[in-house]
Amino acid sequence: MTVDRSPKANITRADIQALLTLFYARVRADDTIGPIFHQHIGKDEAVWAAHLAKIEDFWANVMLRDRAYQGNPMQTHLAMPEITPQHFDVWLTVFETTAHEVLPPNKASLFDLMARRIGQSLMMGMQRIYTDQVPDLS
Repeated sequence: MTVDRSPKANITRADIQALLTLFYARVRADDTIGPIFHQHIGKDEAVWAAHLAKIEDFWANVMLRDRAYQGNPMQTHLAMPEITPQHFDVWLTVFETTAHEVLPPNKASLFDLMARRIGQSLMMGMQRIYTDQVPDLS
């Protein structure tokens, strides 16, 4: 089932596309996290287009409950042991800044909330696997 619009905040696929297009352009140019993305995704525009389509499906799953996304974000991130909490902080800062530039405040705030939850979940899972400890998120 494909859903075009979220009942909460009236979020649409077009909102997701606008956010992700600018966000990933900024990610690719970022000195801290850009190299990680280039190492794992590459620099080829066709490969990036496929990645953006997959990430769009992921966010449509999160925000619209559209079930087009096929993947396992935890497994994907576990395959990148060079990722540190600092990288998540940079990712979230760029994401939130972009969301608030591209979207109205009510929509941007919902994306912020979900991005923080997803980031914390990924960090906790990765830290648990790599250190066998539960991270302190306080």
